[in-house]
Amino acid sequence: MNEQHPSQETPRQPAGVVSCLTTGFEIIAHHPQLALLPALLDLYLWLGPRLSIAPLIAATRQWWAEAPSPEMAPIYQTFNLLLDELATNYNLFALLKPAPFLGVPALMAERLTLARPFGPRPDLPVSDLGMALAWVCVLIGVGLGLNALYLWQVGRRVVSETETAVPGPVEPAKLWGNLLRLTMLLLVTFFMLITPGSMVLLILTAISATIAGLFIMLVLSLVFFVLFHLVYTVPGMVQLRQPPLQALRDSLSLARVDPLGTTGLVLMLIVISQGLNFVWALPDPATWATVVGIMGHALVSTALTATVLIFYQERLVQLEILQRAYTTRGEPAQDAAQAAHSHTDT
Repeated sequence: MNEQHPSQETPRQPAGVVSCLTTGFEIIAHHPQLALLPALLDLYLWLGPRLSIAPLIAATRQWWAEAPSPEMAPIYQTFNLLLDELATNYNLFALLKPAPFLGVPALMAERLTLARPFGPRPDLPVSDLGMALAWVCVLIGVGLGLNALYLWQVGRRVVSETETAVPGPVEPAKLWGNLLRLTMLLLVTFFMLITPGSMVLLILTAISATIAGLFIMLVLSLVFFVLFHLVYTVPGMVQLRQPPLQALRDSLSLARVDPLGTTGLVLMLIVISQGLNFVWALPDPATWATVVGIMGHALVSTALTATVLIFYQERLVQLEILQRAYTTRGEPAQDAAQAAHSHTDT
């Protein structure tokens, strides 16, 4: 009689997007206090003072007062309209939400409004470039600290509720340090690429505005492609306590192993978050009804954050399956299976 080897037993398959989403909403239903920090941040951005960069924009706008060529005139006109909007309504305190994904969700950071129920908010003008850069550094640092605290709370609750064999997040101070290192790494990479990219864009603009537009579209496509493969970086830093470089590497592996699942996750996040953000933004910010939108946004966004962490943990199961398959066949483990060992190495 043939006996089945334990390694050949059918392993548990990783949960899909819908199942992870359901679990994420169950967690926030059991622990609504996880949405407190996002709600408080939104209340501050809505009711607190505005850090205005209008004087700085007015002082520097003369640098691009005229388009260099008639072909670039529409681009310059659009750019000037954007500057007018930023000068009129933008609040530099919105940088307390430095990350667009997997950080403290803040609805009011994306709403360019100065209205509040008890009259106009006071302005804190920033007219000096050095002071503006100092504010940017401070606000990003504080924002990453808030992100660390928020992800620490959600990550711990996800581990306890799902009973998954991962170490879970380190204390907020160490997680904040890792987020700072990741931010510095991304900024250095960005500035290393932006200089040659700008030179190429200027040359193409001098040749043809159409070619320059195609180049911009190509660059944006590449950016979205890279971001798609880095979607698991922060979950790796949170749930597996990985350093930034290891989290980046393993995120690339995870996205390659399960591209369909990753695509489904990203599409689900975009559809739900952006669709409901339209609903949450319906109340007039000059009325207290905005509180309803803020609370709804905080609860749903926290559920989505928990969903991403749960989905990430489930992908680790899939990588373990692949690793066992490689081991059974006597083949060397591929880089896609290395991420499955990350939590045992840390």
